[in-house]
Amino acid sequence: MDLLLIDDDEVDRTAIIRALRQSKLTFNVIEANCAFDGLNLALERHFDGILLDYLLPDANGLEVLIKLNAMTQDQTVVVMLSRYEDEKLAQRCIELGAQDFLLKDEVNSRILTRAIRYAKQRSSMALALRNSHQKLKELAEHDSLTKLVNRYGFELCLNRAIARAKRCHDYLAVILLDLDDFKAINDTLGHQTGDVLLVQVAARLSEVLRDGDIIARLGGDEFVVLVTDNDYKYFPMIVANRLLKVFEDEFCLGDNDVLIGASIGVAFYNEAASNSSELMKCADIAMYRAKKMGRNQIQFYSEALDKEVRYRNHIESSLRMALKRNEFKVHYQAQVNAKTHQLVGMEALIRWQHPVDGIIAPDQFLPIAEEIGLMDDIDDWVLEQACTQAQVWLSQLQPLGQEFTIAVNLSASQIGNENLFDKIVHTLTKTGLPAGALELEITENCLIEDPHEHAKVLDRIAGLGVRFALDDFGTGFSSLEHIKLFPISVLKIDKSFVASYDKDEKDTRLLAALLNFAYGFNVISVAEGVETFEQAEFCTARHCTVLQGYLFSRPLDAAAFEAKYILPLLTQTQLPV
Repeated sequence: MDLLLIDDDEVDRTAIIRALRQSKLTFNVIEANCAFDGLNLALERHFDGILLDYLLPDANGLEVLIKLNAMTQDQTVVVMLSRYEDEKLAQRCIELGAQDFLLKDEVNSRILTRAIRYAKQRSSMALALRNSHQKLKELAEHDSLTKLVNRYGFELCLNRAIARAKRCHDYLAVILLDLDDFKAINDTLGHQTGDVLLVQVAARLSEVLRDGDIIARLGGDEFVVLVTDNDYKYFPMIVANRLLKVFEDEFCLGDNDVLIGASIGVAFYNEAASNSSELMKCADIAMYRAKKMGRNQIQFYSEALDKEVRYRNHIESSLRMALKRNEFKVHYQAQVNAKTHQLVGMEALIRWQHPVDGIIAPDQFLPIAEEIGLMDDIDDWVLEQACTQAQVWLSQLQPLGQEFTIAVNLSASQIGNENLFDKIVHTLTKTGLPAGALELEITENCLIEDPHEHAKVLDRIAGLGVRFALDDFGTGFSSLEHIKLFPISVLKIDKSFVASYDKDEKDTRLLAALLNFAYGFNVISVAEGVETFEQAEFCTARHCTVLQGYLFSRPLDAAAFEAKYILPLLTQTQLPV
């Protein structure tokens, strides 16, 4: 075992060497009589242990101990030697990295050999513990899949960067990046392929960053980049464009080449927020806006954007309790015969009576309900409410020979629900509404995915006697193909065509063509958004079957609708126009 003995007292050195030679172990001892020589020897070669005198002519042992630990890569086994007993000094030596503290007067072969052996063991244990701690630190701060910094590690980096930015007035920005439609990759190609994609994305993103930039994977398909710059305020914008550009080329995933986009949100320190948590929230707000604006683009945080997203979050949190608190209401808009203007049906339209914000329009909350998975519950509630109310009115009017249909919108999630047929049957049975009185409205955009599977389900429902209406006809995709494939018996002409029919000759001819198409195809046509007598007359003259719009009635709650339409029929009075 190679030992370095650093002691200025020659008598003490001789006594120590003599004691070591009496040991059963073999020691090769190199001597140094001052701190300077001892440190140089420790630099030149490796020693299994160092015996260090506390008092040296050119430095005290504590100073030498600190330097030894700083200059050697692996922890050096050090046993401190002193002629004076001092518990505080001994404790201090151990705290600074010594493995043992011995009094020179007590040194003999047995004590010295045991001390060196135990010191070696403690040193090995300390080194193993330090390596283990370092590995745990790496695991705690890095993502196991991509090897990037993880959320915890990024938060540490961000807090340090913000503290430095405060001192040095540096520019700092957070760039949050989320892959577009990553879930579809997992669903179609499998999670293992999704993991391969994440690794490739991480590699590409890392390649376009500078050495000083920090990139992390926050979890799932979300990445974040920390950008700092001393001089150029707008450099984060350049970085964000570089990050987006890496998605222009396809990713090779085994047998599949995949093209995927990303949505990026950027927030600047001090302009958006002055602490780490708020800065991340602002970047998230900007990234959400990028998703909403069409995806695969970059958005920068602003106060107006913050206000909009906060309201959206308010709507989201309120939505989760709206059904339980019975805040939703169903309103009904009349549908009248185009020639007689007599009631032939009504459309059920949901409204939200928010306890604070008042009436909230469907286009403000239904897209959010779809995103957070509440659409099925809302749709089921509307369907049951509408059918229940329609059956009440129908049972009152049937003895008079009056019939009508109730139109209820089907959402994309409902159409894709494998239990749709059973739900319709259950609702009709529970409410007692005849199947022929129910009309289900679907939009063309809801039919794009798995059209043939959807067609099978809709055909089964149509077999019950329920009829289907194609809503917003003329504004979606592949209208003719859908009319052929699906059991469509009603075409609802979108209100935009009705509103602009007299703007120029093309608009006039377009509306006429849509109405003539429905007539030629022998399906019921419904003109939506009719607000003037001129619009009503134009549509009627071109074989339109049913009219719907403010000219006849706005959507009304059940009590108001009953007062305007049902009661006059019961008393055999003329329907108001």
